[in-house]
Amino acid sequence: MSLMVYDLAISKVPLRCLYSYKSQEKLEPGERVIVDLHGRKTIGYVVKVSDKPASRELKEILQRLDRVSYLDQSDVEALESISERFFSPPGLLFDLAFPSFIDDYAETVVESLTPLVGFESLPLGEFIKKYGHAALKNQLDKRYIQLKKCFGRKTPRPRVSKWYVVVRNGLKALTRVHDEIEYDVISFLLTNGYATVEQLIESVGVSTKKIKQMQQEGLIELTQFLPVNTENLELAEAQLEPAPRGVTVLSGSTIGERLRSVIAFMKKITDENKSVLILVPFTSLTYMVAGFIRKFLNVTVQVYHARMSRSQRAKVWLDSVGDKTQVVVGTRVAAFLPMRNLGLIVTEESDDDAYYQFEDPVYDALELAETRARLRDIPFVICSSEPRLIDFHRREHLKWLRIPKENLNSDVSIVDVRQSGSILSEDLVESVRKTISEERASVILVRRKGFAPYVVCFACNHVLMCPNCDVALSFHKSQNVFKCHQCGYVRKAQSECPNCGAKALYPKGVGTERVERLLKYHLPGARIVRLESEELEPFEVQEQFLKLQTNEIDVLIGSRIVLQGFGTDRVGLICILDYDGLLSQPDYNTRLRMFQTMRKIRSNFTSARILIQTFQPQDGFLRDVFTVNSEDFYLEELKKRKEVNYPPFCDLVQVILESDLPQTGWELVNYCVRSLQGETVLGPVEHPIFKMAGKYRYHFLIKTKDLRKTLSKFNDVLMKIGKMGWRVFVNPPRLW
Repeated sequence: MSLMVYDLAISKVPLRCLYSYKSQEKLEPGERVIVDLHGRKTIGYVVKVSDKPASRELKEILQRLDRVSYLDQSDVEALESISERFFSPPGLLFDLAFPSFIDDYAETVVESLTPLVGFESLPLGEFIKKYGHAALKNQLDKRYIQLKKCFGRKTPRPRVSKWYVVVRNGLKALTRVHDEIEYDVISFLLTNGYATVEQLIESVGVSTKKIKQMQQEGLIELTQFLPVNTENLELAEAQLEPAPRGVTVLSGSTIGERLRSVIAFMKKITDENKSVLILVPFTSLTYMVAGFIRKFLNVTVQVYHARMSRSQRAKVWLDSVGDKTQVVVGTRVAAFLPMRNLGLIVTEESDDDAYYQFEDPVYDALELAETRARLRDIPFVICSSEPRLIDFHRREHLKWLRIPKENLNSDVSIVDVRQSGSILSEDLVESVRKTISEERASVILVRRKGFAPYVVCFACNHVLMCPNCDVALSFHKSQNVFKCHQCGYVRKAQSECPNCGAKALYPKGVGTERVERLLKYHLPGARIVRLESEELEPFEVQEQFLKLQTNEIDVLIGSRIVLQGFGTDRVGLICILDYDGLLSQPDYNTRLRMFQTMRKIRSNFTSARILIQTFQPQDGFLRDVFTVNSEDFYLEELKKRKEVNYPPFCDLVQVILESDLPQTGWELVNYCVRSLQGETVLGPVEHPIFKMAGKYRYHFLIKTKDLRKTLSKFNDVLMKIGKMGWRVFVNPPRLW
C-alpha cells in the first residue's frame, strides 16, 4: 500500500493544532497510534486523512495501539468541530473521550499476520514467556506479528461507598416472604422508604448473607439511586413526543414532568437496542434523574461524572463502547462518552452555566451534544423551565414543545431590608416559623457558601484579601479557615488584623453557614439542614431531598443546588436572601440568568410562597419577573441585543492575558488588539479581578460575524508574540 498522510490530535498536548504523520497502513478515524513527538513517544488520535503530500520531513507512525477505533467517525468530526469553534487543543478534547485510565483494563495481545508463526493470537506476557523478547522484536520488524490492545478481558470492579436497599414490587413483596426476618426487612423498608445495608443490619439484625439471598430472590434491590417520589407522575396516555430527528425544545414545568414527557420516546429508543444519553448540570442531579428513569424504564441505568472513581468511570466507558443498551445520566464530561449505539441525547436544565467548561480544554457540552446528534442524525431534546435565548431566537427552525402548568404561584413577598439590623428579616423568620407550624418545609437560597464572604477589621476597616488574588477571603466557620474561592488558597482563621494588629477581625456578609447558625438561634426546635455539594458525596445529596419530601427536614439551606430537587410539593416557602448580589453581576447575561432562575423557582415550587429580601424594593425587574410573559421578555431581550450587536446576533469572544508582570502584560495585550485590524474589539482593560493566582490579568472582547476568520487572525498574532498566558472563551455564559 502507498504511503498515506494522517492528521493527528496528540494526547496531553495543550496546542491548538493537528500534527501530520505518514503510514503504510490504512487507519480509521479515532484510532489511537504511537508517534514520536519531539523525541518522546506519545499517543495520537487519527482525526482524518491529511491533504498534505507524503514527504521525507514527515515522521512515520510508529505503532497502531488498538488497531480499531472505539470512536464513531461522526464523534471524531464533532470533536474536531468543537476544537475549532472553541479554540481548544484537540488532543485534550480527545483525551476526555478516551481517558488514559481505560488502558488499565486493556490487555496487549500478539496477533499473527502469517501462518508461519504457528498461532493466531497470544497475550503479550505469554508470548514473551514462550519465545522471549528477541523473538518479539524480530517478528515485529519482519511484520510477522502485530500488537493490539483488547478491552473486555479485564473487568473493572468499582467499589461503591454506600449501597441503598429498596423493596421491589412494593407491598406485593410481603406476599412472597419466606420467614420472619424477611418480613421484618420488607416492613422496615416499606415504612422508611429505603435503608443502607448498615442501617438494616443494625435495626433489623439481618445478616449480609441474608440480604444477598433476598436480593437474589427479587424481594429487594441494592442500588445507588434512591426512589424518587412519583405518586403524581404516572405515565400518561398522551405524550409530548420529540421529532424523530433534529432538535426539539421542551420547556415549562418541573424536571420530573419534562422527563416524563419524553420517557415513552426513550423507551422506543431502548426497545430498538439503542442507548440514551441524558446530560444534567450537577453531579448530585445525576443520581436523582437516574432514580427517576429507573421507575419507568426496565433498562440498565448508569451515571457518569468527574467525581466518580477511575474504576467506576471505566466500567461505564467500557459498557458504552460495547453493544450494551443502556441509559447514561451524566454531567458535561459525559458528552464525550463514545456510546457506539447511541440513539437519543437529552439535556436537562439546559439554561445552566455548568455545561460550559472554563478550564482547558474549553468547550460547551450542549454544543458538543447537539453536534454529535446532528452528525449521527439522531434526535436531540433540550429541556429547561425556560428556554435558552439562542433556542428562542432560532425557534422557527426547531420543534417547540411547552408543558402547560396551571395555577402557577403568584404569592410573592418583597421585603425591604434597608432598615433591617439583621441578615434575616423579621418577615423571613416569621414566615419560616409559620411554614413549620403548617408542617411544610422552607428552602433558603443563599448565593455564597461558607459563614461569611469577607472578613473586615473593625479597628482600621482593613479587608482580609487573598495573597494571590484581588478577592476577599471568605470565612468558613465549620472548618475554622479563611478561604479563597478563586485560587483555593486556605489558611487557619485568626482574630488579629494583619494590618493594625488589633483583635478586631469580624466576618461580614451572608453565607450559608451563617444563615444556618442564625436560623438555629431563632428556631431552636426546627430541623435545619445546610446542603453543600462539596461536603457530601454526590449520591448523598439525594438523601437530603428525599428527607425533605418525607417530613424529616423543616428548613433546607444552600446555594443554587437547592433548586434541583424532585418532588417539591411539601415546600411551602422559598426565600431568596441575596437578590441584589445576584442581579449586580457585571455580565451581559445577568438579567437573562436571573429571569431563568426566578421562573425555575416558580415552576419547581408551585405551591410555595416566595419571599425575596432586597435593598431595592422598587426595582422594576423584580416587580415584573414573575408576571411578565416569557415570550415578551425574550423578544425585548433580543431587541436590546440586536441594537448593540450582542449574541445571538454575533459571536462574542473573551480574550484574557495572564502575566507575571503587569507592565509586560499591558504592552502585550495592547499589541494584540492593535494587530486585530478590522475586528470589533472592546478594550483592552484590566480584568475585574485584576490579580488571580499570582498572575496579573487584562482582557478584551471581540464581536464577530465570522468566528473562524477571527480566531485564525488571533492565532496568527499569537504565533508572533507567543501563546503562553492567553485564555480564550467563545460565547461564554458569563464573563470569566
